[in-house]
Amino acid sequence: MQIVKPAEQVDMARNKRLLNRYRFIEYETLRILAAWLPATARMETKLAMGRFLWEEAQHVQHLYQRLREVQTPAFRPPDDPALETLMAEAINAPDERSLLAGLFRVIKPALRDAYRWHSGQTFANPDAPTLYALKHILLDEDEHVAWAEAEFARQPQGDWERYIAALLAHCGGVTGDETRSEQPAQPAARIPFRAPMTAARDKRFTILEQHWGDAAARQPTDEAARRLDEFENYSQEMLAAETVALIIYLSPAMPWDFVYDSARHCYDETRHCLLGIEWLRQHELDYTSVPQNTRIYAWRSQYDPATQYCLLTRGNEAHAFPHRRRSLLQYEAAGDQLSAQYVSYDMADERQHVAFGTKWLPQLMAQNNIDMPVEQFIEDTVDLWRREYLSRELPLHSEREAAS
Repeated sequence: MQIVKPAEQVDMARNKRLLNRYRFIEYETLRILAAWLPATARMETKLAMGRFLWEEAQHVQHLYQRLREVQTPAFRPPDDPALETLMAEAINAPDERSLLAGLFRVIKPALRDAYRWHSGQTFANPDAPTLYALKHILLDEDEHVAWAEAEFARQPQGDWERYIAALLAHCGGVTGDETRSEQPAQPAARIPFRAPMTAARDKRFTILEQHWGDAAARQPTDEAARRLDEFENYSQEMLAAETVALIIYLSPAMPWDFVYDSARHCYDETRHCLLGIEWLRQHELDYTSVPQNTRIYAWRSQYDPATQYCLLTRGNEAHAFPHRRRSLLQYEAAGDQLSAQYVSYDMADERQHVAFGTKWLPQLMAQNNIDMPVEQFIEDTVDLWRREYLSRELPLHSEREAAS
């Protein structure tokens, strides 16, 4: 019988190598977006990054599930120092727009093109699960590239983009199979990335440098004022998203499932922020007039990731339900369906976030060398939350040290 030579270029060995490269690029992109979310000033960009970060997690999950079926372990280094250099350097951008241009105008179009090529070159029936994964990933990648084309339409290519493009060429492109160029020199614009201990806001906002308490503590004098206060608070939930993003970045040794859950948590908080913004807009109010209490982020960020996570999930989020339930009953009684629906969806998300806290605190504690019973750690951290957050003090140790 005649031996048939297949037309496909991607055999199983090559498939595994390529899928692992894609997975590495998508995972590192997620981490870079998480790292830069607090440091990004423009609110509209932060909101977009929260969605992109979550969608990157979906891409990694698709690839991870397929890799589990064809190789063990599923997560492996890409075995290409040049590719590792590309993704290690991509975070060291001079500013948020350069960062996103490098990721979304250089790396993502190349990644999208690789997915399209791969989809036409793998063995369609034997490798159908890969085709399914790539088809769904491409829906997002096409949107990401289109977003960048619109966002940066008037921005010429800068030195940082050219550097990222040269690094991509040095590693043989996304697939590693293209002709490799020499490694480029680092540009003068490069700024080594440091985890942001403060949350950036653009010049439209004013910054409130103290904690003013939650809606229940303030006790507005009438229902309309209380409702406005609640949704102004929602418009500031980017602060929670920024904390989760920082925890993702500071916890590279945590398992993939933690990153996946945390990407959803971060995205939820950006959506809650947008929920407040939308509510204010629908009531013809300007969300940029709401003072931003970025000190909340600075206060949490001074602690280790396990403490930050506990302060958020077992402090703020676990203790919000009585207030939210009262709000929901009041909105329903008043026939305010918009406010009632927004609060209902918020509560559904927050229940999941508290569950994330319960699930992942033991491993986060171990990663941060915290050796005590989990329940004792939670009790101590919630006491800290009451003393330093509910008291409205939000003390920063750096300020105390400077004063002394």
